[in-house]
Amino acid sequence: MIPRFITDHHIHLASRSLAEAKTVCNSTKFYVSHFGVKVAPKQIISLAGFLATGKIWPVSKFSGGEATNRRLRKAGLTVLQFSQPGDVEPLNLSIHSIPKGESTWQSYATS
Repeated sequence: MIPRFITDHHIHLASRSLAEAKTVCNSTKFYVSHFGVKVAPKQIISLAGFLATGKIWPVSKFSGGEATNRRLRKAGLTVLQFSQPGDVEPLNLSIHSIPKGESTWQSYATS
């Protein structure tokens, strides 16, 4: 359960701060997109808890999933779901980056 002392202001400030820092999104199911940067919902709540209390508020103190997503939506954020669990951004490989002798991009990307 997410306590009431975490306000919408704390949530928006945390989301913006994590996005500006380009924090790695370690979520496997859901994310919040803040100006194109994917931010993990639990990281937002954790930082918002710190901003509200001045004390470290670890992600182990609360559950993720629907409870976290509901609170973020209530604050006006859009929570999105990865198309597949653990989905990642596509690789940006050009044909010039594949060494000679490699017949497919898959063999290069998995080596």
